[in-house]
Amino acid sequence: MNKTWESGAIELLKHAVGHLNLNTAFDKRIAFISIDNAVEIMVKTYLSLPKQFFGNERPSKKEINDCNNSFTNYLSLLVKCADKKLIGIDPGDIEHYHRIRNTLYHDGTGLSVDQEYLNAYFVLAKLLLRRLFNIDFQEHHEKTSLEKLIINWNHIEEYLTEISETRLVNENTYKWAEEIPKELITMNLIEDINNLRQLRNKIVHSKSIDNLELQKAFKKSNLVLQKLKKQIENNRDAIKNRNFFYEPSISEIRGKLTLNSFSGPHNYGETPDPDSIEKVWILNLDKTINIHQHDPNPEGGIDVTQYNIGRIQLAPGKHNLDFKKYQNKIITVKGMFWGEHTGHHFTPVLMSVIGVLA
Repeated sequence: MNKTWESGAIELLKHAVGHLNLNTAFDKRIAFISIDNAVEIMVKTYLSLPKQFFGNERPSKKEINDCNNSFTNYLSLLVKCADKKLIGIDPGDIEHYHRIRNTLYHDGTGLSVDQEYLNAYFVLAKLLLRRLFNIDFQEHHEKTSLEKLIINWNHIEEYLTEISETRLVNENTYKWAEEIPKELITMNLIEDINNLRQLRNKIVHSKSIDNLELQKAFKKSNLVLQKLKKQIENNRDAIKNRNFFYEPSISEIRGKLTLNSFSGPHNYGETPDPDSIEKVWILNLDKTINIHQHDPNPEGGIDVTQYNIGRIQLAPGKHNLDFKKYQNKIITVKGMFWGEHTGHHFTPVLMSVIGVLA
């Protein structure tokens, strides 16, 4: 049985389904408006849920009131407070369809809505219901290529998120591709994903559907999804073993231990006094790793998420470990990660070592 806060959106989606199978301009308008109303209720309802749904990221009453009943403001607040819930869902798509709904609502007499847009918004609404409330809407209607394209893109983002443990692909630039080690995903596949993303956005945000272009994009999405799935399956162990967390989590990493010399704190100068030379122990990792902040991370904290880290400065800490006997050897060390915060730290992430396995 659905909870009270979910029932309103579900009733609106069921109402939309009742009109989806009817092929009149009026029914398409009503279905589209009902879907949009369901999406709006989902967003507003989720933002007002109890604290356990958010942790420390729950929006304040002031933030909610400051939305001034603007759907765009509510959507922006949802992205801020529950971004991880929106994997595979582009808020820009929802805003685009909401604008279409406004046109239908205010100038709807005699207007119709493209069936592809109607089906696409319906699948977005179902995805949002699943992401926010863990409910799979079971009412079915005929799926079209645009809907399947959106579903395929959702799966592609899920796979990419599994690799990087962050929602990089939705960045405005293509920097997300630089964050993924080349052994986990090929450059050809990255190029295919970027091209597909451009084509998908062009179609979803267009004023009319080009069926030939849609078929091309859908076919390409199937190929990309198959390649990406195979890439993930072949590298699942490597993906699993390259993601770590800052203290108090205890981690084990492996690499070659070297004693490195640095010319004092950062920006000390090109010709410092020889007495200022600092020697620190560096573990040069076999493979790059990601170190993630704990969620939530305190504002202004030093332990920010870092990607593709290949060198870790080691600190013996209170354990007083003697690293000399391990110099230039491949070893496994156990300890806790923490972020650099002084001029005497020479890698973005350091480790307080608890033990060494030669």
